[in-house]
Amino acid sequence: MQRTGGGAPKLPDDLDQNTPEERIAALADAVKSDPGRRDSLAELLPERIPLYAGRSTNATIRMRGYLMAAFEQAGLPDPAIPYVLEELERGRDAYLVAAAARAVRGLGSPASDAVPFLLKAIENIKYCDDAVSFGSYQPRWPVPDRTTAIEEIMKTFAWLGEHARPALPALEALRQDRGVLSASARAALDAIVAELGDAGACCCAAEEAGAGLAGGGYARAERTSAAVPAGVELEDQDGRPVTFGGFFTGRPSIVVFFYTRCDNPNKCSLSITKLARLQRALRQEGWQGQLRTAAITYDPGYDLPSRLSAYGHNRGVIFGDSDRFLRTKTGFGTLQEYFGLGVNFGPALVNRHRIELFVLDPEGRIAVTFTRLQWDVQDVLHHARALACGPGTLARQRRT
Repeated sequence: MQRTGGGAPKLPDDLDQNTPEERIAALADAVKSDPGRRDSLAELLPERIPLYAGRSTNATIRMRGYLMAAFEQAGLPDPAIPYVLEELERGRDAYLVAAAARAVRGLGSPASDAVPFLLKAIENIKYCDDAVSFGSYQPRWPVPDRTTAIEEIMKTFAWLGEHARPALPALEALRQDRGVLSASARAALDAIVAELGDAGACCCAAEEAGAGLAGGGYARAERTSAAVPAGVELEDQDGRPVTFGGFFTGRPSIVVFFYTRCDNPNKCSLSITKLARLQRALRQEGWQGQLRTAAITYDPGYDLPSRLSAYGHNRGVIFGDSDRFLRTKTGFGTLQEYFGLGVNFGPALVNRHRIELFVLDPEGRIAVTFTRLQWDVQDVLHHARALACGPGTLARQRRT
């Protein structure tokens, strides 16, 4: 797949929580006509940068959505691709999903490996879609250029052309679901299905499937030079105190981050449900006690032990000495820095976070990071087992 890129001059580095939203919108508009700056625009997407600190969830959505939509015209650079895919795979806000669908059209050329993400986006948004507009920032309604997330997804399927062929069975099934599409979205869907149905089979889409839209995956092996935050004080779901060093050293560990007030079922709730599946897999494979599992809340002031316990039990989590939910009593900022957490906070609550799971070695050091896209249980187990089996195991497995 051909992708757009470019060595761009950096955007201003004084952007922080006090920067007016309108200035960010003006930057996005400027990049539309100056595509050489698109890489720098992607630098405004990470959740943890000061730009989003203290802002409301709605303001964060507006800013990120307008930035993302700009890539349709400016071209979609590699650094922005994971953010776009994340929104398609997990997003539940119509403005952000519509923006991500638009951004896909900024790729250098159509490719069929966008198809599963677009189909997942339809499933996520079809019962919570809404009218949106990217004609201007915070437009006054009614506007003539209104659209919806599903309409933007359909436009992207139309842009894919023959490369959308792998989606044909799912799109044909969607035509039977009468209650979820607007008239314009249904007309676009009918046109796409008719075009794909009339065209002869073409091998080009199949050949390009798996061309690497996700940039080779979302697991990253890494070793941090930062000191292990051994002294950070934690409390588990039963109210028992423990330090970071006391729990996360001696054996490899798998740790996810979440919070109980997360309103996106495709993020925290699903991550904890999958952690429970991972725990069951460890027991079935005889690894119980050799690998620790933990979930740490982003929201320690609200997520008291009783809430942690109830949230885990409701999702099938197995609790024990080696399997705990944790909240910080002191030092959340230290953990945030150590893990490089993709999270930011509004006046009273998390305003944006990514999916993140870490595999730690027996010294509590980060060995493998899974971020942004939802992780696979077996892939996580592969990396964790390699650490449990001893140094060099994972490297030997990679060579074979």
